[in-house]
Amino acid sequence: MGKVLHGLDMFHLALLTKDDHEGVTYEPPEPVPGAVNVSVTPNTESNTFFADNGAYEIFNSLGDIDVNMEVADLPLEMQKKIYGHQEEEGVQFASIEDTVAELALSFRAKVSTGGYRYYWFLKGKAQLLPNEYQTDEGNVTPQTAKLTLKFMPLQYNKRWKSQAEDKPDLNLGEKWFKEVVYKGDVLTPTP
Repeated sequence: MGKVLHGLDMFHLALLTKDDHEGVTYEPPEPVPGAVNVSVTPNTESNTFFADNGAYEIFNSLGDIDVNMEVADLPLEMQKKIYGHQEEEGVQFASIEDTVAELALSFRAKVSTGGYRYYWFLKGKAQLLPNEYQTDEGNVTPQTAKLTLKFMPLQYNKRWKSQAEDKPDLNLGEKWFKEVVYKGDVLTPTP
């Protein structure tokens, strides 16, 4: 019997503070409660090479990766970190001088045969957060935060995503969200 993925929870964001040919550094991941949905679209281009009177090889190249993320709310403190907003006397200000942070995004989805599949998207930037509200008309209609992010490969190791499923020897549920998994030994405990 095959596996089917369903459900979504445990959004986490981690700010990327260094990415060069020598290494990668992230701040500790922070949970973003209220996961509603996420969609991931890698933008690729395919070129077919013809030889011997037919298609001989197909070359694929990866562009950026579009991620649309919807949450119940994006807390102001998280917006401040992501968008570089300034705060004065408890009021948060957006400015043309703001610098949007690079970040990593993680979440998990249930697997029908048991356990979860876990994901990290390793280096992206959020577009400005749109605002959309409507009046209550007898029934309360929740207003969610919809983030659009563009991801790209890391300079360090050219990876853009990591993913894994629960296995008895990995104990992913305890480790996956503690730090960004950009290489395999991140999950290996240090003695």
